[in-house]
Amino acid sequence: MDGVAVPEYLDEVFLQKTLANGMALQSPKILDHSITRATANGDNYLSDVFRIVARFRDGTDGEEQTVSLIVKCLPSTGTRAPMLEELQVFEKEVTMFQRVVPRLSELMVNRERFAARCFYAPTVPERAIVFEDLVALGFRSANRQAGLDYEHCALVMRKIGQFHAASMRFAEQEADLLRDRFSYGIFRPTQTDTSADLGRMFENGLVSLIKVAKTRWLDFDQTIVAKLERLAPVYVDRLRQCVLQDCETDDGRGFRVLNHGDLWSNNMLFRYDPQTPSIVVDVMFVDLQLSVYSSPGVDLNYALANCPNYEARSRLDELIEVYYRSFSDTLRQLHYRLVPSLAQVRREIRRMEFFSLVCIVSILPIVLMDKTDELVADFDSLFDEQKSERAREIQYNGANYQRIVRPMLVEFNRRQLLD
Repeated sequence: MDGVAVPEYLDEVFLQKTLANGMALQSPKILDHSITRATANGDNYLSDVFRIVARFRDGTDGEEQTVSLIVKCLPSTGTRAPMLEELQVFEKEVTMFQRVVPRLSELMVNRERFAARCFYAPTVPERAIVFEDLVALGFRSANRQAGLDYEHCALVMRKIGQFHAASMRFAEQEADLLRDRFSYGIFRPTQTDTSADLGRMFENGLVSLIKVAKTRWLDFDQTIVAKLERLAPVYVDRLRQCVLQDCETDDGRGFRVLNHGDLWSNNMLFRYDPQTPSIVVDVMFVDLQLSVYSSPGVDLNYALANCPNYEARSRLDELIEVYYRSFSDTLRQLHYRLVPSLAQVRREIRRMEFFSLVCIVSILPIVLMDKTDELVADFDSLFDEQKSERAREIQYNGANYQRIVRPMLVEFNRRQLLD
């Protein structure tokens, strides 16, 4: 199974407990089941994800049924374990799926769904999270290398606008939960060995981009490259300052939402009109493991830097307006006391704008990188020196990456983000 072994604990007993918890069955009996990989190499970094299709009945006389489940296995050993502990990935995601996301849907007038239902989240013998299979409900992933067109991006903006708005209403009731569990995303406030490794990964990405831009990007403005070189020694510090800033201390004009925290195309599944399959009608979010209670600028910069295809990038202002209409309309439906203005939302985007630069340097190359026989963009290739160096060489020389990023760097320079 592509070199990933199925954990021994994914057995009939595990399935019985899953169905008892997730479907409120009294004594589920598993008739048969099959297990396959649910994601391809390079599509998931911190966990191993499997699809289990089980045929079962409740008790001896129950009706025979079939269910499709997604199981996310989080290793407690190996190279990924320290990062999982550092970022509290399991604890965050379980809290999101069991205590937060269902409540956000309940707040919505139309009971809007944001993510799959969680069936079960055991911690022994290993940590795992079991979800309903959204693919079985008609959802599917988009082509991340091609990028999302305007219609897909607009749908994402509308849904994340609702999500953010519902989280603000939820915060009126559960502020302590949000502040305690979701106080940080990719960086903890205190420096650790693991966060230092993460910082080096970001810094190495910038150094590699500089090298490629100097030697292989023909006719590119070398004054921009010189600014990137001066930025390199403080790049990670500026990123930490950006993502850890207190957005509520800005003369009362800032505000917080619960961010998805990793809002790129791999973490979205789309559903299409069955009569007209080219029309996208809904989106669901997955991988709520890096959620953070902070400025909406986190999600907006991240998504708008990483998701749109080349053509949609000329309409970013329109997408921000789509987000704001959804965000503000939802807050009014929820009778929220003070709806932030569009100007305040734009201010939050500008406040977190350095994160957008980091995204195009460190995240977008992974998004756009084609899978090759030579190299897979997986966790090891991010942190292994030789693999990561080769990966960056492939990524930054990609024609699609250059077409998107070169004008973005010019614009960032115009806005003095590189100074």
